Amino acid sequence: MIRITVIAALAALLAAPLGAQPAPVALPKLPELDADQKARLTCSAVFAIVASDQARGYEGALAYPPLKVRGREYFVRFGAQTMDKTGASREAVKVLLESEVERLQKLAAATGDPQGTLARTIGPCLPRLDAEVPPLTKPTLAQCTAILSLASEEVSARKGLDGAEARDLKILSAVVESRQRKALGATGLTGDQIDKSVAEDHDRMLNEVLASGPGVEKYDLQTCYDFAKPDAKTHY
Repeated sequence: MIRITVIAALAALLAAPLGAQPAPVALPKLPELDADQKARLTCSAVFAIVASDQARGYEGALAYPPLKVRGREYFVRFGAQTMDKTGASREAVKVLLESEVERLQKLAAATGDPQGTLARTIGPCLPRLDAEVPPLTKPTLAQCTAILSLASEEVSARKGLDGAEARDLKILSAVVESRQRKALGATGLTGDQIDKSVAEDHDRMLNEVLASGPGVEKYDLQTCYDFAKPDAKTHY
């Protein structure tokens, strides 16, 4: 089993819970936050909301940079700094985030303009994110071929070849690999040389996934989906 799951990154699912949570029997003592900490908490919450919407494919959320990895890292840093500065517990920081997410969701519903409220909230937060957490790396066509191939192999191994997820990934992988092979062929490589290049890219990405570190989560995986889109005025 791949230690850092490729398909988990492709799915871009947010780990942080976004719905209203049942109140604990005894709430932890919540710290007093200064103005900067409050702003960072709000940004952490709006990043969590947008990342969740991006995972669901909501068009409005997809207009923003991918936030699953970077938004989570921003919150982790906020939490660590808040615990160091205030002595708050990990559970208290978690309750702060859940409460802020719920507040923002209620505010958006109350205004009757959820997208506008979201835009106004996230606007000042994106520069903060860029200053603290570097943008994701855009993968090359070769890297996307390897990423999608690994994802397809993993899902097929776990769920079999007949599931919808496996079929979709197999199609995406085949489309991107075909474009990679075409690009390599345009450089004058022979069929055997192309096979070798694709295999080497696959193994290189697998080693990257298995090594310590973020694996494929450091890449902007939307780029891979973009590589799979039909060319203008063509169909698969």
